Amino acid sequence: MKPSEKRLLLILLGMLVLGAVVIGSDYYINQRDLLLSKRTDLETEWVEIEALFEEKEIWEMRAGWLEKNQPKFTSNEQIEQAIFQEAMAEKAEGVTTSKQTPLPTVSTPDYVQAGVALSASGDLKSVFRWLYDLNRPELFRVIRNLKVQPDKETPENIIATFELLRWYAPPEA
Repeated sequence: MKPSEKRLLLILLGMLVLGAVVIGSDYYINQRDLLLSKRTDLETEWVEIEALFEEKEIWEMRAGWLEKNQPKFTSNEQIEQAIFQEAMAEKAEGVTTSKQTPLPTVSTPDYVQAGVALSASGDLKSVFRWLYDLNRPELFRVIRNLKVQPDKETPENIIATFELLRWYAPPEA
């Protein structure tokens, strides 16, 4: 083989080796970036797991409280009757309710929600005291979409329009 052919062969082999190095390094960098990304995700997940593990007792205590105190779902009729009774304001002095409309019952894996839309009228202090008493956490009731406006017929009174909801434990399967 002539010296010029040997040089061409060496140049060709050098270019092949250089191409293999470029392709190999590109593959290596892509794999390294992928592994670093996975490592970061796993480290983040580990931090979240540790945080949840530290709060385990708190959440177990809360779950126990819910299990013990959340009212059980019985039937739609009984639930709707109960929510209407709660919305009557019979024990609230100076508060009258009207326009009670049942809301559709919503079922999720964690709770069953029953509710009623209504209006209450009376003096400001009485209505808000009654709303406060309705909304205690241990009763699993919540007030949603509260709108308060003055009563046009009696200016010293207000009219509160809202939805009263109650959350029940889901029926056992």
